[in-house]
Amino acid sequence: MSQEKFWILFSKKLSKEASAEELLELEELIHQHPEWQYAIQNLEDLWSLDPVKDMHEEEDAYLLHLQRMNDASFFEDQPENLPVSDYFPDENRGRRIRLKWIMAAAVFIGLIITGFSIFHNKVNAKGATDVKQGDISEISTRLGSKSKVQLPDGSVVWLNAGSKLTYDKEFGQAIREVSLTGEGFFDVAKNKEKPFIIHTRAIDIKVLGTAFNVKAYPEDKTTETSLIRGSIEVSVRNRPNEKIILSPNEKLVVRNRDIVAPRIKEEKVDLKPEISINQLRRSPIDSTIAETQWVENRLVFRDESFKDLAVSFERWYNIKITISDSELEEARFSGTFSNETIEQALQALMITKSFRYEINSDQIIIYK
Repeated sequence: MSQEKFWILFSKKLSKEASAEELLELEELIHQHPEWQYAIQNLEDLWSLDPVKDMHEEEDAYLLHLQRMNDASFFEDQPENLPVSDYFPDENRGRRIRLKWIMAAAVFIGLIITGFSIFHNKVNAKGATDVKQGDISEISTRLGSKSKVQLPDGSVVWLNAGSKLTYDKEFGQAIREVSLTGEGFFDVAKNKEKPFIIHTRAIDIKVLGTAFNVKAYPEDKTTETSLIRGSIEVSVRNRPNEKIILSPNEKLVVRNRDIVAPRIKEEKVDLKPEISINQLRRSPIDSTIAETQWVENRLVFRDESFKDLAVSFERWYNIKITISDSELEEARFSGTFSNETIEQALQALMITKSFRYEINSDQIIIYK
């Protein structure tokens, strides 16, 4: 009952409808349940989210993003010539219009069922493997680690856990061409004469000089491209003659199954994949964008199923997770994880969704 009361009072606080007595009651509840701090911080972050507005704000967000990445001690080497030193956004660049989410108390009570929390996995800069086989160079990161790579042309790539980047000895001569499996954040050095092309299993991306994130794990349901600055041209494998141009703060999502797993060759069916272009959102508090926060050692998830969230856990913690209940698999979570062990992360999730778990070495079983 106290948990339900908490959500009602907290939702009133966020919407500025709480009385002085209700605020005191909320403060007492929080004092009695310090473990709820995960949820409190996350709700406040989600409440303040705002779509990226204009080019000035997009530049501010990008430069601050690069500064945070450069300042982060978890990367082994720092890229050179990145325009991030001593940068702070101009507060007089116009008034920032914030679109507050209009939420009723029932929405927050529903979060008891849909759940969320916070998680972080330390980057292991030593987790990268650089292999040269003949004319091919391959850089890969183990599960539970991340790495940063500077390519021969000066472009910088951050690789997420369980990812692989390959390129051949011709890279940078007539064209700059790489293949990606997994997830990478690219800051591509400008060269109008030599386009930079990224091949994934589902899409090809062509750029001249820009910054963007690509998420292309073969086992995932979708392939995603999020543009931070500049512009990119995307070709979907099943639509080679169609070009999709992304503008800053846009995210392209392509469903994988229609591309990589066609049903039966004899069937004459339209295999065009589902494609959507969405607007990126960031927090006005610290200019972070969810799709790139993994580079800063944070994982943001919004309305994600427990089944999909478990996949992210497996990559970041280098563990195997089995959810033995189909209803639990579909439980929805939203939030941000930072600085937790796997046990702490699971305990935090249990605040808003009841389940149990067993840990045996690197195996975790989750059940009701």
